[in-house]
Amino acid sequence: MSIPGQQESSAALRERQVRADLIASIYSHIPRSSLGVLAGAVTVAWGMWGQVAHSALLGWLGCIGAVLICRLYLHRAFHRGARDPGQVAYWQRRWTWSTAVHGTIWGSTAVFMYVPGSPEYQALLLVALFAISTAAVPLIGRHLPSLYAFVLAVLLPIIVRLAIEGGAERLLLAIISALVMYGIFLFGAELNRTITESVRRRYENVELIDQLTDQKAQAEAARREADQANLSKTRFLAAASHDLRQPMHALGLFSDSLRRRITDPEQHALADRICQSVEAIEQTFDTLLDISRLDAGVVQPKKTAFRLRDLLDRVQSDCAAEAAAKGLVLRVVTTRLAAYSDPVLVEQVVRNLVTNAIRYTDRGSVLLGCRPRGRWVSVEVWDTGIGIPADKKERIFDEFYQAAERDRREGLGLGLAIVRRVTRLLGAQTSVESSPGKGSVFRFRVPRSERLPAPRNPTGAMLHASARSLADAVVLVIDDDPSVLDAMSELLRGWGVRAVAARSLGCALARLPECERYPDAIVSDFRLGQEENGIDAVARIRHELGLAVPAMIVTGDTAPRSLRVIQASGLRCLPKPVTAERLLQELSALLGRDPVTGSAHG
Repeated sequence: MSIPGQQESSAALRERQVRADLIASIYSHIPRSSLGVLAGAVTVAWGMWGQVAHSALLGWLGCIGAVLICRLYLHRAFHRGARDPGQVAYWQRRWTWSTAVHGTIWGSTAVFMYVPGSPEYQALLLVALFAISTAAVPLIGRHLPSLYAFVLAVLLPIIVRLAIEGGAERLLLAIISALVMYGIFLFGAELNRTITESVRRRYENVELIDQLTDQKAQAEAARREADQANLSKTRFLAAASHDLRQPMHALGLFSDSLRRRITDPEQHALADRICQSVEAIEQTFDTLLDISRLDAGVVQPKKTAFRLRDLLDRVQSDCAAEAAAKGLVLRVVTTRLAAYSDPVLVEQVVRNLVTNAIRYTDRGSVLLGCRPRGRWVSVEVWDTGIGIPADKKERIFDEFYQAAERDRREGLGLGLAIVRRVTRLLGAQTSVESSPGKGSVFRFRVPRSERLPAPRNPTGAMLHASARSLADAVVLVIDDDPSVLDAMSELLRGWGVRAVAARSLGCALARLPECERYPDAIVSDFRLGQEENGIDAVARIRHELGLAVPAMIVTGDTAPRSLRVIQASGLRCLPKPVTAERLLQELSALLGRDPVTGSAHG
């Protein structure tokens, strides 16, 4: 906010600059205007040559020439000297005095060029004086005192002469001449106002451009600072995420191994609760990873026709316990509709919408169903929750934003941010309607498919079948974290897998003979320390063995660049922490020993 005194000082400075510009334009036109004045004076003298004494005419021309020489001297002095705004008054005074002298010389013609009894020569003189007065307006009209001084000095003597001589005709000419002089004053004042305002606007525009330039520079600096802060935040989160994922991954695997070994019911229940807590943390990490993968552009939709009924059943099965814990009813309307999109990404959106509805509903129910809408299918989630105010409907899709103050243990506010990103990725549509205090409805529209794929009914026995299929398999495990390496090895041995553990590429190459045959698979971390990574390790081992051993990357690295590198390698990728069930499914699919699970999204 500007101080009033500063605003006044700025305005005064601008006015001095305007006056300086106007006086500078007058001085810059002196050479050209002098030629016009000289031509006009010679013409008048030539016209009066037979009526006025030659000596008087020559003396008059000499005076005109002296004034012009003086002006040319002023012109050179003005352009040689300093022309800062503080000297404006000085140059204005010098110009005004020279103009008054010049006008007086022209006005003197009313004394020695006036021819009594000759209307023709009187008219000639009057026209000449009107012409020189009018012609001077565009130049000296830039400075009104000079204009007034010049026109008065030129026309007032002839007006007085006509009035003194008397007679109706001369008195009428005097009145008309006075009116013409007044009109010249009005025209000059208006022209002065127009020119002055034009120059003033130019300076205001320059100031505005300077202000906009400064604001743009400040905005650019702020943007660069924000980008740098965001980059630092991203690097910090990536590093922190990796460092936290490593022990969480080991904790999850150890807790699952521990649960499978405990036989005492009470202790087993405790182990179950530990595993549930670990799974909750893993879900939080997975959510953060989803944001990273989507922002990195490494998620590519794999569209196919699929039944929405299977998807809704899985979401209901996974979210029913959470709803029941809050005393809510989670109802799902069965459907025969099919969609054409990426089933994994669509399920992620629907799961996030249902989870969000349960989180913000304290009593009542949550309803999940589908409606056909032409060539689209609208997957809808209705709830009787707290609702969303109209001014927050767009913000709820921002990262870490929650429409109401909730317990942070209930989530980070990323579910709907993921929904927005996946929606854009799929080219789908999402909308929300809500009434505060009554509830909300989220609609997720995906392309409809008329072709119904065969239903799939996987059962819990799949995991046991997968584990049995891995019996006697040899898996080379590479990870630079000892706790993760131990946890992975312990879990694999629990499935009957012979795990050969290594903390680096060199160690893995040295331990290859312990496999006693070609390994069936390689499971490697991405970061292995000392500028090694899992992709290079897999490539080197395959080269040494001369065999394309099936391999996957299990990593806690969430940096977009790393994710793009892994995707480009073509290797399967699992984000740490990985649940034992997910690892079992992916490993079985990698070895081609589980025909039910098929391929999975990496």
